[in-house]
Amino acid sequence: MKVLVTIATACALSATLSAQIPDFTPQTPLIGALLHNDVADAKRLIEHGADPNEGQFGGLSPLLLAIVRQDVELVRLMAAHGADLTFRDRSGSTALMWAAFNETGDATLVEELLRTGADPLTTNLAGESALAWAMRRGDTPAVAALRRAGASSTTTMSASVEKALALLQTSGSQFSRVSGCQSCHHQSLPLMALGIARTRGVKVDEPAAAQTVDATIGALKRVADQAVKNRDRIPDVPISVSYALLGVAAQHYEADETTEALTRTIGAWQAEDGAFYPLPAIRPPIEASAITATALSVRALQLYGRGQEERINRAAIWLRAATPRTTEERAMQLLGLSSVKAPAEDIRTAMQALLKAQRQDGGWAQLSTLETDAYATGQALVALQAAGQAVSSAEYQRGVAFLLRTQFPDGSWLVRTRTFPVQPYRESGFPHGKNQWISAAGTSWAAMALALALPPQTSSQSGQ
Repeated sequence: MKVLVTIATACALSATLSAQIPDFTPQTPLIGALLHNDVADAKRLIEHGADPNEGQFGGLSPLLLAIVRQDVELVRLMAAHGADLTFRDRSGSTALMWAAFNETGDATLVEELLRTGADPLTTNLAGESALAWAMRRGDTPAVAALRRAGASSTTTMSASVEKALALLQTSGSQFSRVSGCQSCHHQSLPLMALGIARTRGVKVDEPAAAQTVDATIGALKRVADQAVKNRDRIPDVPISVSYALLGVAAQHYEADETTEALTRTIGAWQAEDGAFYPLPAIRPPIEASAITATALSVRALQLYGRGQEERINRAAIWLRAATPRTTEERAMQLLGLSSVKAPAEDIRTAMQALLKAQRQDGGWAQLSTLETDAYATGQALVALQAAGQAVSSAEYQRGVAFLLRTQFPDGSWLVRTRTFPVQPYRESGFPHGKNQWISAAGTSWAAMALALALPPQTSSQSGQ
């Protein structure tokens, strides 16, 4: 009896395995030759009448299988014998996209297909172009060939920014509910990103943006008068309040009694040497640098302060003499120098220092000992653009390519935290667990950098 049970079990298992394992038997001899890397046999079959359009393997036609091999001669032979160069796979991807999909970034097959009339602007069902696939391998000859043919990453960048903003706005509202706090990472920086994106015609949730502005101003209004009398009433004013004012300014919030009181509070934090010093550096990178605090405070005073010229001038002198140590400080110094219209030589020196830190992968790292990430890369690109670096420059475009290929499908970028958990953890719904707060900040900087690379829209184009 046990023998019969064992046999029955074995038969059932065999049937189950048979059902689970797909049949990879080639549909045609030509597909068989391609799957077994027998190029000589594939050529012989084609020359003796094999149909290069017959059959598929995993949704790929014989032509696409030859393209995956990056075999130009075989592709030419198939084309001469009637291969359908317009064939799309199940995802809607074209022959040109598959040619761009190669680990070496070789442009030979890409250029061959472009010569036959392949459209570099075509996208697949996911909205991806051949350029998007090529850029995932970095700044390669295939990328250059597609750009020469007129390919642009504008559509990809716009979609990337839109996804990032949608996630930031949703999680920002959730963060406010669970924390009762208006933060730099979930409110101020996203508001800055929304402000830039709107000028580039990117879709923005306007009611949500207005609600964030109202909540930010409402929270600050309740303590503004107290803060004027007691500069310690609000924590880390040069960072938190300055970022808040930059955020609402990006949404065109007009100066009023609240912003006036807040700029007076910021001014009370200026030291004798002209700098604005934050609280002890326990929350890097956002709240860890006098350069950041000074650059932000100067900009806030410019936007909303009255009669603050003397403070701004003293801060500008300090910024010019400061020695940055991190990417955060290099970028913020450059932003500060640009906002105070420092001498061109100072700005040029700061730009070169930041450009020198760009890595081979196109991005920047927060520290020389850390991996490249979206926070440092986005922030560096925003600073460079503010200082006059063209978004069409090779350096900026390499940064854009890094951001596009490292974004998660949900619209976020992962940035790893390195701060002590001095604040209670609150789940905002933004991805990446305990890395979510700095990841939201990094996603904001990345969205700003990508939005700046898009062509500006007129009021009629953006629907404003």
